[in-house]
Amino acid sequence: MNKAIDGTIAPEERQELFALLSTPEARPLYDDLFEQLAEQSVEGKDIFSPQEAAGLLRQINEEIRVQSPVVSPKIFRWKPVITWAAACMLLLVSLLSYRFFILRERETSQGTIAKAMPATRPSASIMLTLADGRQVALDSAKKGETFEQKGSSAVNNEKGMLSYSAPAEEPAGKADIVFNTLTIPRGKQYKVVLPDGSQVWLNAASSLHYPTRFPDGERKVELSGEAYFDIVKDDRKPFTVVAGKQTIAVLGTAFNVKAYTDEPYIKTTLIEGRIKLASPDGNNTSILKPGEQAILDGNRLQVKAVDTREDVAWKSDLFYFSNTDLRDVGYQLQRWYDIEVDFSTLPAEKLYGQLPRSTPLPQLLKVIEKTTNIKLKLSNNRLYVEQ
Repeated sequence: MNKAIDGTIAPEERQELFALLSTPEARPLYDDLFEQLAEQSVEGKDIFSPQEAAGLLRQINEEIRVQSPVVSPKIFRWKPVITWAAACMLLLVSLLSYRFFILRERETSQGTIAKAMPATRPSASIMLTLADGRQVALDSAKKGETFEQKGSSAVNNEKGMLSYSAPAEEPAGKADIVFNTLTIPRGKQYKVVLPDGSQVWLNAASSLHYPTRFPDGERKVELSGEAYFDIVKDDRKPFTVVAGKQTIAVLGTAFNVKAYTDEPYIKTTLIEGRIKLASPDGNNTSILKPGEQAILDGNRLQVKAVDTREDVAWKSDLFYFSNTDLRDVGYQLQRWYDIEVDFSTLPAEKLYGQLPRSTPLPQLLKVIEKTTNIKLKLSNNRLYVEQ
């Protein structure tokens, strides 16, 4: 495995790995390969050629084609394993495609890449709206600058985050409760440390409305867009997140909420701890366990187990696709690269793979094309599938 990662693998060892990865028993090996490939930052030899990678896919597809028509208890038990193997191989191929196409593209001149990049737009600022209506562009504000307000102060820290604190001399509960709003534009992220020490990472095209200090007995914030919450436990002050029509009751926990107004669902994914959710009509409630995701569709609340890495990868500046709908990918690209996506042209396809968000858009589109045969075209900041 290590030889495969660093590119020193011998031809006979390479063929052995090629055969092993096409078997259902390869999951631990595959997981290790996935993690190490994702961390690669230097060029190396590709583990498999594009022809060999395509051969692996054909082999797995043939297994599925042959076994699917047969209905028996034994085959039924194996089908999920085979399906998983196919998904893993697609993910592996996408990672190899990343190395093959993206790493080699780094040798391309910057002028060539610039020609294919989306048209440059004026960069919007990360904006803090204070209680008196003043707006501060945090991108251009001086690092360490303090914004004083009633009962609290906010500091634009050196680490690229905003943190709040209450004056020690002012008795708790005596100050007026005022609110701030932190707004993140497309293509950017930011972190805020709330007055109680809870941390919130805000994704692109998101905003958070919150008090500059929490009153006695309650901690409540309002989210539009996507955020990752790491909440300080305080049994005396329950924490509540209002995201669209979804209200989330929190104790001490870490979770991700995705509640964009241009997407049909609100997704809440629990990483650790415990949260309680209710449908807007109050007829359906659920307490999530770590590794579970609640999807609110209208008044319908569904809960399922998920791979949480996909939902929190953005926090680590990654795109992580694991059986992800192409439409969902389109929403991510639209917000991160500040483009418009023609969703009416997108086919019902699933994507697998992991790429850094620093990847230039033209290179990312090449990876998608090579791993799916979907031809995505960018014209005048509009992305669509070329028929």
